[in-house]
Amino acid sequence: VSLSNPANIEYQIVRTTLLPGLLKTLQHNKSASFTSGFKIFEISDVVLPDERHVLTDTIVGAKNRRKICAVYSGPTSGFEIIHGLVDRVMTLCEIAPQPAYIANSAKGPDEKFRVTRGGWLYTITELSAEDKVSGTYFPGRAASVLLTSPSRENVQIGTFGILHPEVLKNFDIQYPSSCLEIDLEALF
Repeated sequence: VSLSNPANIEYQIVRTTLLPGLLKTLQHNKSASFTSGFKIFEISDVVLPDERHVLTDTIVGAKNRRKICAVYSGPTSGFEIIHGLVDRVMTLCEIAPQPAYIANSAKGPDEKFRVTRGGWLYTITELSAEDKVSGTYFPGRAASVLLTSPSRENVQIGTFGILHPEVLKNFDIQYPSSCLEIDLEALF
C-alpha cells in the first residue's frame, strides 16, 4: 500500500506485514550471541487494502489491522518454540484447540480443564503452496492457523514456519529461523 502524499520518501509505502522489520532487527544484531537462541516479537498495526472502502481509482481504501509477529533464530530452527507460542497465544485468548488437533498432538486429558470461550476453536494445518506467503517459508515446513468463531468457520488468521534460506540470505541472517504472524483482531 503506497501513500500519495508521504511526509518523506522513506515513508512512501506502509507495511502490510511485520516480518521484515523483525528480520532487519536480527540483521543489525549479528554481534549478539545466538548460541541459546535469539527471540524477538512485535505487536503493531499493519495496513491492508480494503475493497469495501474504495472512493475513486486513485483513492484506494485501506484498513489497519493489529498483528503479532515473532521470530526465533538460533543453532536450530526453533520451529517447536514458535509452534508453542501459537498455542500459548490461543490459550491466553481463551480459544481451545479443535478436537482433531488435540487428538493429533501431545495434548492430553488436561485440555478439558482449559478456560475457553464457547464456540471459539482453532486448528493448525499445513500451509498451502498457493498461499501468498508460502514463498516466505521452507517448503513443507509451514502451517496455517485457522480460527472458528461463532460467526465464522476455519478462517486463516495467521501463519508460522521455518523461514526459507533465500529470505534469510536477503537479510544476511546466518542462523536458521522460524517465525509466526497472527492477526490479533480476529481473536476478539
